[in-house]
Amino acid sequence: MFVQHFRITLLVVLFTFFILSIFSLSIGEVFINPLDLISSIFSDNQYSLIVQNFRAPKTLTAILAGISLSVSGLLMQTLFRNPIAGPYILGISSGASLGVSFVIMGASIFSGIQMLSDTSIVAGALLGSVLMILILLSILKYVKDIMTLLIIGVMFGAFASSLSSILQYFSTDFQVKSFVLWTFGNLSNVNYSQLWIMFGFIILALILILFSVKGLNILILGNDNLSNFGINKRLLQVFILISTAILTGVITAFCGPIGFVGVVVPHFARMLIKSSNHIFLLPITALMGASLMLLSDIISQIPSNGIILPINSVTAFIGIPFILWVLLKPSQKIRI
Repeated sequence: MFVQHFRITLLVVLFTFFILSIFSLSIGEVFINPLDLISSIFSDNQYSLIVQNFRAPKTLTAILAGISLSVSGLLMQTLFRNPIAGPYILGISSGASLGVSFVIMGASIFSGIQMLSDTSIVAGALLGSVLMILILLSILKYVKDIMTLLIIGVMFGAFASSLSSILQYFSTDFQVKSFVLWTFGNLSNVNYSQLWIMFGFIILALILILFSVKGLNILILGNDNLSNFGINKRLLQVFILISTAILTGVITAFCGPIGFVGVVVPHFARMLIKSSNHIFLLPITALMGASLMLLSDIISQIPSNGIILPINSVTAFIGIPFILWVLLKPSQKIRI
């Protein structure tokens, strides 16, 4: 019965993902109907330049971002056994933001050098994410309680955010504006070569996750059960943290900090398939995450005259009501 329910759910989610992908490619300043869209992908017509050079990279970026953020959110919720935990809970996003703030504002403050290229911003975000996860992994050796690590992550995130605020105070208006625009999130600045880099990092993280599926399922029952199944608790935690750092860090680096996707999607996926088995949860969560990012991209383009809403504002607009509904609905059981 469950397998049949899962197959039907998977087909519905796949169909939704396909429809949203078509809409994401079609909608813009110039609307392209599906027939012309398919033609522009496989041959040259008047829309080929728009689709192949602008809309296709943006749509692929939305898909990869949705997969990464939703899966990393699932990992965090399982690790902390908390249904409203997300990929930013350990301060990884704040570390990435701190790295970008040093590139945009710190370089000028301390050396007078302007470093506003896309490559330097991506490098700063990745270095900030890696530094934060290295700090957390070093602390993991001395911390036995996983909730203590959660609190430490929140504290480090707040510390990184405070450093970014200090840099903003000493920066010029132009530098502050550049940093604030980056924090809004953007799916349109990623080219094909950067997409391949994103794809490689994401595949690496997903491979680590596949090796951790058994441990993730046992984690639902509690950390004490891991040793009974011959699973090294510390190694599993390291795998989860590294995977989360890769998935969150690479998306933050290329697209800016995008919130709420990692919180909303895993919880909704569990409600949809009525199972906590990660063999079934992972594909549903990934597809639903990609669909949510595509939907957010579509909504962001609803205003006309070339106005595009910040993607981070759209995901917050979708995510916050859902989280409030989960927390406040009396009959809703919050469970992992």
